[in-house]
Amino acid sequence: MKTKLLLLSLLFSSLITSSQVIANQVDDFEDATTQNWIIGSPGDAEFPPANVATDGPDGVDDNYLTYTSTPPEFGGAGSKMIIFNAMNQWSSNFTSEGVVAIKMDVRVLTTDLNLRVAFQGPSGKRICSTTPVNVIAGSGWQSITIPISPADFTAVGGSGAVTIADALASVSTMRILSSTVPTWTGADTVISTINLDNIIASTTLDAEELTIQNEFEISPNPATAKLNIKLSNSFENASVIVYDVLGKKVYTKVLSNVTSSIDVSKWNSGVYLVRVYSDNQTLTKRFVKQ
Repeated sequence: MKTKLLLLSLLFSSLITSSQVIANQVDDFEDATTQNWIIGSPGDAEFPPANVATDGPDGVDDNYLTYTSTPPEFGGAGSKMIIFNAMNQWSSNFTSEGVVAIKMDVRVLTTDLNLRVAFQGPSGKRICSTTPVNVIAGSGWQSITIPISPADFTAVGGSGAVTIADALASVSTMRILSSTVPTWTGADTVISTINLDNIIASTTLDAEELTIQNEFEISPNPATAKLNIKLSNSFENASVIVYDVLGKKVYTKVLSNVTSSIDVSKWNSGVYLVRVYSDNQTLTKRFVKQ
C-alpha cells in the first residue's frame, strides 16, 4: 500500500508541474482535495464533489472523490450526473501522449449510471464517447475502461471543420458524465451518488478490458421460473451470489460448469443483483424476477 501511494504521489507531482495531460497520469485524491474536479454551478448542488478520506477501492485510508446529484425538481447543474475538469492536468494533446483510454475505479449508489467521457477541443468542438459503460448501483467498487480513439467518439457540438481527431489533439475540458446518449450538456437528470478514484490517462488497452462488461450472460431476463448463467473462458473457479435490492443474500453457488441454471420460481418478484466472482475478477448484472 505504501509503495502504491508513493508511486501515485510521484505521478501526481509530475502532473501538477506539467502544462498538459501526460501519459499514465492519475488522479488518486490522496492529497485530500478534489484535484480540480467540479460541477457547473456548485451552488446548485446539495453535495458537490468532495474528498472522502477512507473506504476507497483499497479500503481503509484510501481517499476517493464523491458527488451526489440533487433531485430533478431542483434543476440546475446539481441535478445532473456530470463532473468536469478544465485544468491543465486534463488538457492539451492526448494523442501525442499516447493516451488511448480513460480508466477509473467507480462505485455507484442509488441509481444505475451510463458513464461516458466527453472532451472540448478547438472552436468549441465537443465530443462524447459513443458507447457507455453501465455501472449498476450497489455493486461495489469496480474498474472500468473507456477507450478514446477517434472512432470511439460522437461529435456533439462545435465547428464541423474541426474533426474528432483535432479535438483529442487539443483538449481544453474533460467531462465524466452519465447519459443514455452521447452529449455534452444533456447528462442524465438523476438522483444518484458516484464515487471515483484512480482516474488514469492510460496508454494501454487490451481485449480483456474492452470486453469485461460482457464476460458472463444471464437469460432469460426477465424470468419467471429459471435463470441461466453462461460464463466466458476468462473465469477461473467461479461462484455466484444473488442479492435482493436491499442487499440481502438470497442465493449462492459454486459454478463448476460454463452454463448453469437457477430455480427462481419461488423468489419474490422484483430486481436482483447477480454477482459472479472468480480468482481474477468480479462482475455484476441486474436480473428481474417476474
